Amino acid sequence: MKLSRRSWNNVIIFAVIIFIAVIQLPTLIKEKYGTAPSQSTLSALLPEQAVIEQLVLPDQHYVRLGADWRITGDEAVIHDDSVIMHWATLAGTPVDDATMAKLKPQLTHPVSVEIWLQAYDEPVRVTVYQLPQFWLLKNWQSQWLAVSVEPTYLFPSQ
Repeated sequence: MKLSRRSWNNVIIFAVIIFIAVIQLPTLIKEKYGTAPSQSTLSALLPEQAVIEQLVLPDQHYVRLGADWRITGDEAVIHDDSVIMHWATLAGTPVDDATMAKLKPQLTHPVSVEIWLQAYDEPVRVTVYQLPQFWLLKNWQSQWLAVSVEPTYLFPSQ
């Protein structure tokens, strides 16, 4: 089968259109179906690779004993370190200054949490506010983060 000049032009045009579609397909799929929020859009509460030595919550004071944990004033050793892991891996959405200005009237009853890290002389002091839909925490870089978790995730006695 021999194609005329006009037919070859049509073939080339269709080939270029298909090539552009194949190149654009990943972008189109991401735009249409979206992707899960990546860790890069979240900011960490603590420095990366931080090792917690002590966690001082309003009602409990956790202290590391080797690989285990103990609550101060309690003789028993805690083998479940889920509360400490929650605080160590906590990340949230950064809150800008304009949003903070709007939220300021709602910020009452702050809770202070001290997190002593292995390589630091001073603790990381985290100010925590509980709002109806999320928690507001100030991270180690003095940046406000919005985190949506259950109260028992951060404070097991609540």
